[in-house]
Amino acid sequence: MSTSDLKNRIDTLYFTVSTAGHVDHGKTSLLRGLTGIDPDRLKEEKARQMTTDLGFAHLRLPAQTVKQSRPKVDTDIVVSFVDVPGHGKFLKNMLAGVGGLDMALLVVAADEGPMPQTEQHAKILSALGISRVLLVVTKCDMASPAQLSDAVARSKELLQQVELTLVDVAEVSNVTKSGFPDLIEKLINALVDAGERESARLNAAPFLPIDRVFSIVGYGVVVTGTLVKGAISQGDNLLIEPGNIKARVRGLETFNTSVASATAGQRLAINFSLKEGKALARGQVVVGEQCSPTSTLIVEIGQPGVKLEENFREHVLGQPARIYHGTAECQGAVRWMEDLPAEPTGKRSFIAQITLFDPLIAEPGDRFVLRYGDEGLAGGKILITARPRWITRERLVSLAKLLAANSKKEAALEFLKANPQGLLADAAFGCLLPPLLLPVIISELIDSQKLARLSSFVLSPETRKNLFDRLVAEVENAAKTGSESPTDVRNSQEALRNKVLAGLDRTAFQEIVREAIEKKLVTRQSEKLLPAKEELLQAPDEVKDLADKVLPILKEHICLELEELAKQTGTDKRKVQVALQHLSKEGKASVVAHDFACTTESIDAAHKQLSKIFRAKKDIAPGDFREAVGTSRKYAMALLSYFDDRAITRRVQNGRVLLKYPKDEEV
Repeated sequence: MSTSDLKNRIDTLYFTVSTAGHVDHGKTSLLRGLTGIDPDRLKEEKARQMTTDLGFAHLRLPAQTVKQSRPKVDTDIVVSFVDVPGHGKFLKNMLAGVGGLDMALLVVAADEGPMPQTEQHAKILSALGISRVLLVVTKCDMASPAQLSDAVARSKELLQQVELTLVDVAEVSNVTKSGFPDLIEKLINALVDAGERESARLNAAPFLPIDRVFSIVGYGVVVTGTLVKGAISQGDNLLIEPGNIKARVRGLETFNTSVASATAGQRLAINFSLKEGKALARGQVVVGEQCSPTSTLIVEIGQPGVKLEENFREHVLGQPARIYHGTAECQGAVRWMEDLPAEPTGKRSFIAQITLFDPLIAEPGDRFVLRYGDEGLAGGKILITARPRWITRERLVSLAKLLAANSKKEAALEFLKANPQGLLADAAFGCLLPPLLLPVIISELIDSQKLARLSSFVLSPETRKNLFDRLVAEVENAAKTGSESPTDVRNSQEALRNKVLAGLDRTAFQEIVREAIEKKLVTRQSEKLLPAKEELLQAPDEVKDLADKVLPILKEHICLELEELAKQTGTDKRKVQVALQHLSKEGKASVVAHDFACTTESIDAAHKQLSKIFRAKKDIAPGDFREAVGTSRKYAMALLSYFDDRAITRRVQNGRVLLKYPKDEEV
């Protein structure tokens, strides 16, 4: 956010800054002069005076110092510096150090100007989307004014060529320390202008790419990295992916200082207690919630700068390549490429599919670098992290082009449209929408009525209406074509759910059912759905006539077998079942325990007897119930089975408990 918006509500602003530049241009000496910390941690680095792996240092700028440059900012600033190797042989370590950065210091010696590794590092920064660069010209005490001017001019030209934003220029000497106060002021201004991290990133699940792994005797395994998202505290249970390794945080340190918790932007060392004996390695990610590794990436790929290498497609397509993402280095291959429209500047890029030989953790919108051949360098942005089986190649390219043009809402709608069922859970959009943007985009599409919600799914308003209309039509059709037999399941909720949309989530289906009931288009009877239109519920005359014979007989008994009803009415059992189904619709009688029938009055009376027994004894024994209703054990057990099935009673060791009292009784 802007300087004027920074408030006192936070005590410290955390930033991560990387060095970049040619070997022996003074990157490590610069950090040593700024922080007083030697980032070279390996013996061979100190012996050779050359950084071969990642080094780390930090600088705490108290609020008083910060206010001298930016009076409206009243917070401390902590800068975590990542010192990366400059030698070409150690390029992969440089790549591992420039993920999750707020800015980079491009270090150029005044007496030499930009060199091969300077250009290569600048291209990597551009490919990874780290566009903000503070140019630091070192060795100013060893260069003439003409050399200094030439070094600055050529550096600016390089930054412009690879599309990096120059935020400022600082001229220093690591030996005499001249220019360091000016560098610190320019660093403060550049970081404050970069803005505070958005609250969504601070509140997200933890995400920390691992760049170092080592063990300490008596403590166990320790990993280091920059916390890109979320917060981590001592005692947290986390996961390490790929590998689904469960780990508990035993301790946290930031630059040799123990802390109880940390937030996004901080450089951390985490002491883990692992629940499995699996080895950890650079390239894995510490996460707060389970996430699926991917082996297929759909990307936008190109080269930093305006012009592509000649025969770029032929040099990249199908050839072995190394992909650098976060702190991970993976082997892979580019399987196919599709041209994107050329930009007005003439710059070209492609949509491509990269197949990885080993899976990694990636999110849409992440940047990556691709190395091919001996010196080839390309990079770009991950657009889609997985390829659903129902997405055709043509549709996939169309989606990728929308994402490359930053048309994320249109891509989400196109993705949903491609789904055979026309509805998806929110999480399904995670393969093409960045996690922090996904809920925002879905919410905005719903607010604009381009999407609708159905339980935990989203779908188009047209699809939702079609599902609703199909439910009502299927309920009416089942009523027209089905029989009155209780064994006819055509109007059961499960059968109707499969007709409306096979595999539709039950919760989502019930939401449509509730809406249909509220609109008085459908009624629910037990597990069946019936049309609310009276004319569709009319039974044939012969069924009504038989029901008129059955009901008086039932009123003379507490309970009666269906076979006995068939005998007394001079018909067969199947027709009696149909008549009872009609009586059930009218609320006059019910089938109990499959082979018995009772009037509604008998069932209500039996329910009241259950209540009396339970109030008196807090237990319902079958014998007590049989005596209370004055019937045989056979009929008493049939009624008890009916109450059990409807969760009115529940069986316990020697009897039953009452779960639901009669409607006209107070509990």
